[in-house]
Amino acid sequence: MDKKSYKERIKENKQILSEIYMMIKTNKKWWLMPIFMVFAFLTLFLTLAGGGSVLPAIYALF
Repeated sequence: MDKKSYKERIKENKQILSEIYMMIKTNKKWWLMPIFMVFAFLTLFLTLAGGGSVLPAIYALF
């Protein structure tokens, strides 16, 4: 596995986010922005919580 530095990974993530933003801006698909924000929030939530202990809380939401 290729070991990249922290700065290189951050740079790649910024490029991906800027490409998504440019796609939304160019194609005028602003309705996609809330969907991306929800996915980002859920990803952050699951990452910080560790996954296993969060599942009952997510189940209770639905």
